[in-house]
Amino acid sequence: MKKSLKIILIVLGVLALLIIFDTLQAKIFDNSPILKVRENLDNGNINYIDKGILVDTYYYNTGNKKALFKWEPRLFSENTEDKQQFDFYYSEYEEDYDNIKFNKYYFSDSRQIYLASNIKEFYVTKDKTMNLRTFLTNDNITLDNALKKITDNLELDGALYDGGTKIYKSKEKDITIITCNTIEGNKDVYIGNYLVNYEDGMCGR
Repeated sequence: MKKSLKIILIVLGVLALLIIFDTLQAKIFDNSPILKVRENLDNGNINYIDKGILVDTYYYNTGNKKALFKWEPRLFSENTEDKQQFDFYYSEYEEDYDNIKFNKYYFSDSRQIYLASNIKEFYVTKDKTMNLRTFLTNDNITLDNALKKITDNLELDGALYDGGTKIYKSKEKDITIITCNTIEGNKDVYIGNYLVNYEDGMCGR
């Protein structure tokens, strides 16, 4: 065998091994391929796709990522994520709506989430039903993105000139969510019925 042919075969063999290794590390660990071209997307679900030789890795704005062979069905495509079942609701106590107080529900990263006293538990349905605390502690989604997933389904009812506090409502779901974002750094969240309104001191220190 000629020396030049041996060199060509060796180079091709090395390239084949690199492609196999690159494909395996991407597929097994949901990593980006090393040999890739990045496609940035401007839509509500996918931030970008790292396109490799045999594998494409999808990066979602929720923080999730998924590596798929090019011949696999796009089960995690932008359209499929939109179609995933997502809903939320709460169970109530029998209490006077005129005397609602807020109870501490969840604390993380110096942020406190409060539930109105007439709400027993808040539930989120995404593939399966879980309470809000479980949804917020999911490793695959940040606290901000988890809350945004909910408030995106509500109407922005008002905003304060305190740094960015916002009030979201839905009459259909009978819900109000107040997300504090003050100049002083308060980012607490209040969840209550539709009739709940922002009150002085809610986002104060």
